[in-house]
Amino acid sequence: MNDVILITGAVAFQINLDPTVWIFDDRKTEMSQWFPGVEGWGMRLGPFLEYAQPDPKATHVICHQSTGEKVTISMDQARSAILRFSRDGKPIRPDGPALLYLADGSNVDQPIGYLTRLEVVCAEESPDHRE
Repeated sequence: MNDVILITGAVAFQINLDPTVWIFDDRKTEMSQWFPGVEGWGMRLGPFLEYAQPDPKATHVICHQSTGEKVTISMDQARSAILRFSRDGKPIRPDGPALLYLADGSNVDQPIGYLTRLEVVCAEESPDHRE
């Protein structure tokens, strides 16, 4: 398992996220603040996306998983998403390095795991809009 998640695609700057060091980050929040009953620590994805400076036309983020699967979410969902980086006081293993939770809680029982890359795409590039 790779400990780094890349933010790539339609961005000005590729960002390398290393959730293993977030335990020292003052921006971390207990997961139970967002989702009662979910323990561990989390970070908002939005600020990291903004650091990457996505193309203003960006509409989606493709979540690439080490399993080879891809999950597409909207830019709005990505901006408000939470990345959980610890479970039982330890790094997320084996499905980490982080689990992506949608802010509305709709995937709280099945967060997106095995993340390797978050690819920012514009509408004409997203799988739903390819010809």
